[in-house]
Amino acid sequence: MTFKPAFLVSVLSVYIGIAGADGIKPPPTKEGLWDTHSTQTQQGKTVSDRSVKMCQSKELTKSMQSSAEELRKKNECTSSVTQPSTNTYVEESRCAKGPNAGSVTRVVYTYQGDTASHTEMHMNVGQSETVMIMDAKYLGSCPAGMKPGDLILDGKVISGGN
Repeated sequence: MTFKPAFLVSVLSVYIGIAGADGIKPPPTKEGLWDTHSTQTQQGKTVSDRSVKMCQSKELTKSMQSSAEELRKKNECTSSVTQPSTNTYVEESRCAKGPNAGSVTRVVYTYQGDTASHTEMHMNVGQSETVMIMDAKYLGSCPAGMKPGDLILDGKVISGGN
């Protein structure tokens, strides 16, 4: 499976997707370099297993949240968010339009302070289930020359276009 930077950014934004939903505000995360390992399975078979590092900033996070909200509106998605514990949020959503029309998605976000998170996303379309597990951790400041949105994938820096 070939990944494009825009796809990777959208995948990485899953873990910040709930910000602003139903007035629930997840904890802020540190600005700097984050390492995210994600595994995606479809029908129980692994289709991707990838690690990517990304330079994050508050402005980038806000931009990603805004893009996610626009996509939700475009695809006529509705969602509800609950907070079963101090550091855990559960979002359930349904979209009427778009590539995942008719899907039911359940995402559990668990934050370990402002330096780590674990996300489990289950999306069901008919009898087909896609599961994505993401673990993100803060590594420190972004390396010299990297700006917010830049990725390190397979040892190469990819410009985030900012």
